[in-house]
Formats: sequence, C-alpha cells, structure tokens
Amino acid sequence: MKDFIFRNDTKLLFRNDIRTAVVEITKGHKVMFVYGGGSVKRNGCYDDIIQSLNEADIPFVEYGGSSREFAKIQEGIRVAKTNGITMIIGVGGASVMDSAKLMAFGFYHESDLWDYVKGKTSYGLERLPLVLIPTYPSSGSENGLGAVAVDSRTGDFGTAYGIPADYAVLCPKYSLTLNKEMTTYTGLATVVQLSACVLGDKNKMSYDAGISYIKNVLEATKILQQHPDDLDARGTIMMGASLSTSSRLGIGKEETFAYDIYELEFLPEKLFGSSYRRSLTSIFPKFLCAMGKHHPEEVGKYYLDAFGFDSSIEDSSRKLAELFSGLGVEMYYNGQITREQVDAIPCHTELSKEEVFDIINSLIR
Repeated sequence: MKDFIFRNDTKLLFRNDIRTAVVEITKGHKVMFVYGGGSVKRNGCYDDIIQSLNEADIPFVEYGGSSREFAKIQEGIRVAKTNGITMIIGVGGASVMDSAKLMAFGFYHESDLWDYVKGKTSYGLERLPLVLIPTYPSSGSENGLGAVAVDSRTGDFGTAYGIPADYAVLCPKYSLTLNKEMTTYTGLATVVQLSACVLGDKNKMSYDAGISYIKNVLEATKILQQHPDDLDARGTIMMGASLSTSSRLGIGKEETFAYDIYELEFLPEKLFGSSYRRSLTSIFPKFLCAMGKHHPEEVGKYYLDAFGFDSSIEDSSRKLAELFSGLGVEMYYNGQITREQVDAIPCHTELSKEEVFDIINSLIR
C-alpha cells in the first residue's frame, strides 16, 4: 500500500442550529465576522451569528463585502489588526472562505502574503484561529488547505496552500435560499470534485468510499429537483463537498492526471466569463473524453463504477453530458475563440495544446 497521511486540521461540526456552537467556539475571543454580499442575510446565517455573539457578550466587528480580491483581503487584515481581533469567522461561498483564510494567515504574514499566494509554503505557520461556515456548498474550501486570491490591479492570481480552518460548521438550511439552478450546481460541482479525487485511486478502501460519495451526492441532487426543501439531501451535498477536499480520498493515487480538471476549468472562466461552478461542470465530460485516450483503464472503470456506463469512453462522456444537462444546467457557451486566445492562458496539463483547444472549442454552441 502506498504511503499516505490523514489530515485532521479542521474539526467538522454538522449542525441544524449553529448558535450554541458559535458561542462555544468564540468564547474568550474578539471576533471579526467576514462575509460577502447580501446572501448571508437572506439565508438567516447573519442573524444567527449576530444574535449568538450579542447574547453571549462576545465582542466582534463586521467585515462585509469580502472577496478573493487581494485589495479587500489586505483591507480586512488592517481592520483585524486595528480592532485587536483574535478570531475570524468566514461565512459564504468559496470566495469569502478563501479571503477569511488569507486574512487569518496574513494577520501574521502581511508583508509577504502575496509570496504565499504564489506558492511559498504556508502550512503550519502562525495564523489567527479560524471558523468557516459554507452557505454555498460545493467548493469544500471549509475543509481544504487552499485559498485563492486575485489581484485585478495587476491581473495576477494564485493559490496559497496550507491554511486550514480550525472549525468548519456545516448547516444545510443556509442553502435553502439558492434557486433551483444554483442548487443543482452545488451537487454537480461536488460530483466533479469528488471524481477528481477518485479517478486513478489505487487504494480500494478510499476508491470505494469515493464512489459511494459520488452516488449519494448525485442522488441528493436529483432529489432536490423535486423536493428543494429536503435538508437531508442538502446535507449530503454539503458533506460531500467537505469530503472532496479532505485527505480521506485519493490516498492511493499514483498519477494526478484527474486534478488537471482544475487547470482546464479556468479557461472558460477567462474566455467566456463563466463562473467556477458552470465551468467545472460543463468541461468535465469533455475532459474525461480526452483523458480517456491517455488513461483508458482508469476512466473506463470510473464511468462503470460511478454511473454504470459500460460503453466506450466517448459514448460514456456523451451520456454524462446528457445527465448533467438533463438536470437543468447549461453545458455550452456562446461566442467564438481562436487558438491564440486559448494558448495565451496558462494551463499546466498533460494534455497537448491541440487537445486543450479541441476541448474548449467543443464547448461552443
């Protein structure tokens, strides 16, 4: 068996009511409550946190409008330092949770924070205590080590690796305000992220567990098409997202080709202005079709085990695209692209430039 490590950096708390947990976790701290736009107020999480902190006399400041924009992260660090903050709570989707990670870490490493975003090792270094509460389940950032930042002033971006949260509090009811399309994307993006872990995993225990997670998340996604208030289904997706970034899956990987999906998904974001969730979902069947030529045994086994597809990889990829589109998500884009445009975007993958261009070009309606 290949050497592996189970990480236990983040304590996952699954709660239908977070208020008691918030008080217990934040006791003795001065908190900065980091959130993005108005969704945190619409879904009720904002009121639950504010009420909990006020009733327990826990001092706090708010930092709204947060995002992966580096200038906002820098501003948040300054707010935290000015107010003597000793703990950060980040609530929202991946962008807000990533920003909260970088604020917690940057509190002690502000001068060279961008160096960490560009790859300098950050794992194990000092940071503020950190609590993350996802309200848009799919990224798994609450249980992962990565934190993405972008700097629109320079056009540069990167990912700091090695910044775990101390606690991740999962509460399904906060995703009830997502519309049908967004809810579907939470499930399908989670399926793709879990699949990236499972593909090529040679450890039978983690592989079989991953296949089970994929099946359960897909079933939960289908249930929510007809029963959007089903909190069990929403909880399944939320848990699946956290597991997709844990160290419990992919522990027997000898090749990491499946993670190339994260390189390719960035292309539709840049070329078509796509969101992460749409880009990841739409490109995945095309990605598998291309990777199947290089890794036919692994991709074929995955299709059979996860979806019961036992035809050719090309036909299975078509069926997967039909499955996703049948759940109501858009799998194609409008517009035109050139080979030069695609080649100009950095993409580190074992696929050739011709294969990458063919994938992106095939996404155009």
